[in-house]
Amino acid sequence: MPRLHRRHFLQLAGSGLAAIGLNQLDFLHQGDRMHQALAQDTHRKLALLIGINGYPASIPSLSGCVNDVRLQYELLVHRYGFNPQDILIVTDERSAPGLDLTARNIIASATRQNIIDAFQDHLIDQAKPGDVVVFHYSGHGAYVNDPYPIDYANSPAYLNISGYEGFDGLDGTLVPTDALATGSDDMVNDIMGSTLFLLSKAVNTDNFTMVLDSCHAGGGTRGNLTYRAVNRESGRQRHPSAAELALKATLRERLGLTENQVQAQRQEGIAKGIAMGSARANQLAAEQGYEGLRAGIFTYLLTRYLWQTGTAESVQTMFVNLARITRATDRGIPQDPVYFVEPGNTLDQRPPYLLEAATPSADAVIRQIRTDQSIELWLGGMTPSSLKATNSIYEVIDTQGAAIARIQQDGGIYEGLKATAYAINDAGNRIAPPSLMQPGQLLREEIRGFGTDFKLRVGLHESLGEDLDTAGEMLAANSAVIPVPIDGNATTDILIGRFDAMVQAAVQDLGIAERSDIATIADGTIGLLENNLTPVLDTFGASPYESIEGAMSRLDPRFKLLLGRQVLESMVNATNTSLNVDLAIGTIERASISVVSSGAAQNRAAPEPPQVIVNERLTLQVTNRSNEALFVAVITTGPNGDLVVYHPSDWNAAEIDATLGAGESLMIPAPNAEFHLPVQGPAGFFKVMVLASRVQLRDSLQTLKRISERTINDYFVVFDSSREASRSSEDSIFNVIDNFLQDFSRTGAVPQAIDASMDHNAVLTFAATIEVVE
Repeated sequence: MPRLHRRHFLQLAGSGLAAIGLNQLDFLHQGDRMHQALAQDTHRKLALLIGINGYPASIPSLSGCVNDVRLQYELLVHRYGFNPQDILIVTDERSAPGLDLTARNIIASATRQNIIDAFQDHLIDQAKPGDVVVFHYSGHGAYVNDPYPIDYANSPAYLNISGYEGFDGLDGTLVPTDALATGSDDMVNDIMGSTLFLLSKAVNTDNFTMVLDSCHAGGGTRGNLTYRAVNRESGRQRHPSAAELALKATLRERLGLTENQVQAQRQEGIAKGIAMGSARANQLAAEQGYEGLRAGIFTYLLTRYLWQTGTAESVQTMFVNLARITRATDRGIPQDPVYFVEPGNTLDQRPPYLLEAATPSADAVIRQIRTDQSIELWLGGMTPSSLKATNSIYEVIDTQGAAIARIQQDGGIYEGLKATAYAINDAGNRIAPPSLMQPGQLLREEIRGFGTDFKLRVGLHESLGEDLDTAGEMLAANSAVIPVPIDGNATTDILIGRFDAMVQAAVQDLGIAERSDIATIADGTIGLLENNLTPVLDTFGASPYESIEGAMSRLDPRFKLLLGRQVLESMVNATNTSLNVDLAIGTIERASISVVSSGAAQNRAAPEPPQVIVNERLTLQVTNRSNEALFVAVITTGPNGDLVVYHPSDWNAAEIDATLGAGESLMIPAPNAEFHLPVQGPAGFFKVMVLASRVQLRDSLQTLKRISERTINDYFVVFDSSREASRSSEDSIFNVIDNFLQDFSRTGAVPQAIDASMDHNAVLTFAATIEVVE
């Protein structure tokens, strides 16, 4: 079997670097300079990161896989102390020029043989006992007929994980760029899961982690999500290549195993360490647009979570939280991340990557200090909503997490999660970067600076047909909206389309066609859709003959509400604030269901979204765990943008009654209240947002009180489409959000004029997602 030795790596890397404009010597020196700031460990840390965007014409290309590699690279280098020279990247020729990393090696050809050779040369041949090894793959997945299949129904590794029914006789695969270059219609050049089993078994360390962001079920595009699987007709007739079978025979011989022994070991579980997967076998692994980049949902949330985790959480705890975050962040996308552990051990009780983080938790890192004294940042730990900030202030922290300097962001993000910043002094004036400020130092957000030009990005779905251009023109005339074509790259907040056969087929695939709200949508009507084509509650018209002009006029208040929800969510700062609040969620019928913590307690294990049943009566209890009184507001937000203010609700009380003393709790509804909070259907998700401040929310509460005097609801301030359409500008959701921003701007000392800001030491905003089931 051909082997690729290190000198060949450097030769191949040279061609990729030439496209980037770097020679090999400069490239290696950059890696050396970066590594000088990192702690040296006794054992090596090796990583092989594979990201494939560009496939041949017969296989749909992807957009976010190389960004996955960038996300993993920055995390491994800056939080886990990997030497850039020990990270090898394999990608396709089209994507290589966009990788401006300081990795020592980039292989700009993701063929099957190059991937196999990279695994053997970089991981198997170099790893020694005690070393840490990470293998990451982002690209298409598929499956082939397995000559020696395992029985999923009777495998201990799969007994407690649903989704593997119907996969007997199949072997999941990774799809290289030359997958179809076999000369045979029924044979593919994929890398089989059973081959990965043997390759990982040959790695000479127990500290092995495999991360796979791909799937095997379905594929293609739905709405503005792209799925990482190759749709192959008659998939069960696809067979592995002769080269693949020969490789497996060679690996078995080196390991001293027979085919029956390998099959028996595969039946028990994975070969070594921990394997992380982006979805169950029967689910779709999606990539989508975030602020500034398109990436795999799983990789993005995994890496962002690990930037933020301040304690040595176990893999088990992390996956509980990732499942919760995936469903909450992406509004119920049916993608459940899974992990497997080598049989006979408890590796899932150890930290991710089987390695303690080398640095404190952080929001960002300094990538380089330019000659013009500007500073390039990588905002790997920021939430998607907070990435909209344009002039936030960060503390530069040392290895113990203590602040040693300050910098301020200048403008938005670009090229992934990069941003430009400048050093500032205590007065907020720009200064030259002090000598103690170096590439690789971590940053923690201190003050979030909000821009004032919030926009809702509305994707134009092809189901609009001949109305597509008219819809785009009308959206472009709306100052609160940006029309966005759905091209597989753009970021969208919501889609507009018709409930036609295409959307209805997607709804069937999502398994939600029988949901009560969807069952009532008339064929051909116009409304709003989530990025995965889930119809949005209460946004579809009554008649398929409604004009596009009429639909746009009807949906205009809904766009404003959705934008208001987006602005509220951009305030969430639960991982940064020093304030501490608990939210207990329950129902009268079943008492307490879940407790969600924020602030100083946010690192404790968080539950999956609590489920409440339609017609149950919701109860909320907010407890102030801080050592001082806080002014508190509680708001719920729905998928359709509707907002309800749960607290304050007694608008005749003095403003001071909005305070919650240290250690005190607030019950919603109050114990003596004459009303309840029945949970309305249909199934889906909504959020409860808690906003707490050290100073009075003066303008916000006065505005809400004024609105409450005009609303038809006796107990709460309600923002929905019909009310928003009839409100004056001073009572609109925009005015309320603006008042929150202005109130938050008064809570701390902002060293430089910012349109609106939020000091994390004075304000807490967090959201708890609740799932409604029928």
